[in-house]
Amino acid sequence: MSARVEVVSGSHLVASLDGVVVVVAHRDSRPLTAESDAVAVLDKLLDLVAEASSRETRRTGRTFARLVSTWLMAREDEENVEFGVLTPGTRGLAVFLHGRVTAILEGEQRCEVMHGRDAGFSVDRVVGPAPARAAAVFVDDGEPRATLPPPGVFALRDGRVPGSGAVMWREDAPDTPVGGVGKNASHTIPAGVVVHGYDCARGHLNDPRASLCAACGIRMEPMAGVLTEGIRPPLGVLLLDDGTSYVLDSDLVIGREPERSDQVRRGAQAIRIPDTSGGMSRVHAEIRLAGWDVLVMDRGSANGTHIRPPGRPDWVRAAPGQPTVLKPDSQLLLGGRVFTFNSPIGPSHSREDRPRM
Repeated sequence: MSARVEVVSGSHLVASLDGVVVVVAHRDSRPLTAESDAVAVLDKLLDLVAEASSRETRRTGRTFARLVSTWLMAREDEENVEFGVLTPGTRGLAVFLHGRVTAILEGEQRCEVMHGRDAGFSVDRVVGPAPARAAAVFVDDGEPRATLPPPGVFALRDGRVPGSGAVMWREDAPDTPVGGVGKNASHTIPAGVVVHGYDCARGHLNDPRASLCAACGIRMEPMAGVLTEGIRPPLGVLLLDDGTSYVLDSDLVIGREPERSDQVRRGAQAIRIPDTSGGMSRVHAEIRLAGWDVLVMDRGSANGTHIRPPGRPDWVRAAPGQPTVLKPDSQLLLGGRVFTFNSPIGPSHSREDRPRM
């Protein structure tokens, strides 16, 4: 199943590892941090995905199902762990659901919905052949989803980001799914940007400053500082104050009417943000990806772009037209809206003494 993985915004956790999609519920009322239980659960699930992959000559999802069931039964609080995993295999798609999560499998003529909470323990199925159009998994927040969102949200290669779920769109699927929204509605996913970095032991390319792999979490052990070349993974997400997240896999232009920008016509993604304060300009600011860095640049907005570095109480106004590097956990104030920059290369995951590439 050749698929493009797209993330749906939300406050839970979504990860992709070698084509396997994992969604973990974050039920804590506190913000998601590296110490959150959901992060530990995701780390364990990704380890089990990697272990299952190393044991199977042909991926079926059955080895992962056995490993994760054993792990769950050994936990005293297994009812508090909620997640969904989609594993594309050689003969179909393996679906594993535990707790309040939902999977949606969309074919050419019908759509099947599975709920993890309907099972006595977990949903463990192999669907063959794989769905002709798309497969998705979502954390249930209130009423479970019954239909897929339209294509055109943000693509995720290997890595992890906040989100409520993920959709695996078949690359060879016909243009009009069951819901009537064609794949042609999606924006063009930009070609990968080639960068230099360090590979972890599992082959994931990382920022040279990282001490832990952003995709699978294992410790980085670069070989005598030798850099490798590869496609840059997403550099994190911008989290809006209403919980909407924007994956940083391409340049962004933010404002009330960002499509007016020349940068959007050249391929940057337009992020239209409503702002009742009246302080948001039509084309307010740009987010640029340069190497492994995320930069913000004010576009001469009337009220300015303000940055609050991590751990600082004060806002600093950015100079118009001058790109500024954002540190992980920095906040941006654009008009009356606040964004937070979340990155897998946070303070506990970085080596500040390493050179910027």
